[in-house]
Amino acid sequence: MAVKFQLASVHLPLILVKVAVSGKKTKRIISAILDTGATGCVIAQSLATDLDLPHLDVPKKEKSAHGIGGEIKVEFVKVCAVSLDGITMKNVKTAVMDLSVIEQQFKATGVTAKKKVDMILGYPFFKGRKLTIDYKRKTLSIQ
Repeated sequence: MAVKFQLASVHLPLILVKVAVSGKKTKRIISAILDTGATGCVIAQSLATDLDLPHLDVPKKEKSAHGIGGEIKVEFVKVCAVSLDGITMKNVKTAVMDLSVIEQQFKATGVTAKKKVDMILGYPFFKGRKLTIDYKRKTLSIQ
C-alpha cells in the first residue's frame, strides 16, 4: 500500500506524512517529518502533554541532542504506538522537544502556516524495513 506525502515546499523539500500517534487513552492523526537520518523519533512538547505520555528515565548522556541548531537538553517519553502505512511500532522511546524552530524555518522559506509538524519520524521506525519513496507520484511505501 502506498501513502501520499507532501513536500514542505519547493525550497524546503522535507517529506511530510500523516501518522497516527497513541497515548494511554488518546489517539491523534498528526503531521510528521520523515527523517531517515535522525537517530531517533521526536515529538512536540505540546503533543506529549496532550497525550499524557509517560516520562522515561534515561542515562544522563542521552539527555542532550545535537543538530543544526547546536546542543539542546531533551527528555524522553514512551509513545504507546506510532502507525504509518499499516506498520505500527509500539512503546516508542521518543525525545520531547520544542519544535518551534521547524515552524520558524517554515516561515522563513514561505511554507504555509497550515503545515504544522508535531513529530519527526526517525530511523528507528524504518529500521529493518524497505522504504520506497516515489517523488514523482508523491507516495511512499514501507515493507
